[in-house]
Amino acid sequence: MRDSWFKRDAERRNRRLRAGSPAANARFRPQGHVPGFRCIAAIVAIILCAAVNAQSRELGEILRLVEKNTPALKAAHARTAMQQADVRKAKSGYWGEVDALARNSNFNDGRLINPITYPVHLEPKLFDDNQIGYGISGHVPLDINGRITAQVRAADKELEAALDREQDVRLQLLHSTADLYHSLQGIRATERALEKQIEALQSHIRVATVAIRAGRTAPVERLRLVADQEAVKGKLATLRGQEQTVRARLAALLQEPSFADPVPALSVPPAEKPPGTPDIEHRPDIRALLASREAADAGVRAAVATRLPDLGLNGSWMQNQGFNGEGDDTWTLSVQLMVPLWDGGGRRATVARAESARTVIRHQLATLRNQARAEITSARATLHAAEITYRATVAAVAAARENARIQSDRFAEGRLSAADLVDAEASLASARSDSALALTSWWQAMDHLRRAAGLEPLAYHGTRET
Repeated sequence: MRDSWFKRDAERRNRRLRAGSPAANARFRPQGHVPGFRCIAAIVAIILCAAVNAQSRELGEILRLVEKNTPALKAAHARTAMQQADVRKAKSGYWGEVDALARNSNFNDGRLINPITYPVHLEPKLFDDNQIGYGISGHVPLDINGRITAQVRAADKELEAALDREQDVRLQLLHSTADLYHSLQGIRATERALEKQIEALQSHIRVATVAIRAGRTAPVERLRLVADQEAVKGKLATLRGQEQTVRARLAALLQEPSFADPVPALSVPPAEKPPGTPDIEHRPDIRALLASREAADAGVRAAVATRLPDLGLNGSWMQNQGFNGEGDDTWTLSVQLMVPLWDGGGRRATVARAESARTVIRHQLATLRNQARAEITSARATLHAAEITYRATVAAVAAARENARIQSDRFAEGRLSAADLVDAEASLASARSDSALALTSWWQAMDHLRRAAGLEPLAYHGTRET
């Protein structure tokens, strides 16, 4: 009985639409409709879309802007410059130092000014209790214990570690940006699916309203449709809040007040094959610890060298001025050998501290290697699961689309209620959303594997996503 009523109602609607009934078309015509309104609206929409697309930036361009503008990478570069200065400072130890000086000597009685040989005739002017001298002095170390060489090597290795840490910061920023961008793509795809679902619900609500006025449908059918629409609107509002959060984080990485670029949806899976068995020793964080370990070895040698004899060359030239402004030059040249005997255990403690620091770095390196292997294994498993999940969602979308088509035909024939058709369309929207999220997860899983291998995101090298 009910199916026959739906069938008769559908036949009446189809006859009205084929006949072009003004009454049937007027129900869904916007108020204030004027000829050409839709054409004008379409032109305006095309112009706005063209203006928006002109401001759209691809992920590769965004990654390069982050690499150029982010303060975190600039700070890492500044730390590298600091280490370069430390290398120059360590190497300067080979050359010693030269200083200019001025000296004022006050004595309690007159002293002979610059005596070279005892004068035969002594004059009072040759004596003064206030003598002013000026000149230069210098010291050149002779690195017989290897302390300076060890310090230079330690500084060189710390510079290598700083460069690798800078590269690690760069990779972290690039992958964080790519992950946020892909998350934004997934959110936008889900929003579009929900928007389509809302449009379908609005259409069904209008049909139900007309049917209620004609007395052919109970008001409860419309109430259910309205409840479904409000629930979808709530989900959409939550997603838009998440979208604004992600956009704010992207704007912070780009050093921009806001990030309002339109984000195209992903439509194709990653074309590039996942990296083969990666060598974890090529990761910048592991390379940095390897360089730090060598620097720690050199630091131990430098600490041990402080307990060995030290040889240096000292020299000076002085011009002393006495009471009458007359004086003479004095120069000295000496070789000094210092043999450490006792300092209260300070040098021994320095060696012990350097050895402990080397042990710490060795254990940190072992921990990081184990973590890197675990990250690669986990990323491979996640990538494999993401690929299988996406292919399953593609099949689910095809099945949901076919189901929605069949249910729509049944509804048009009057053999299905509007509520059942809404359920089929909701299933299609959910399947599309799941497929978009699965494709996003596939791209993210590929980038996570590349991060574990110490590589840049796919989009950094211009791999197309759409």
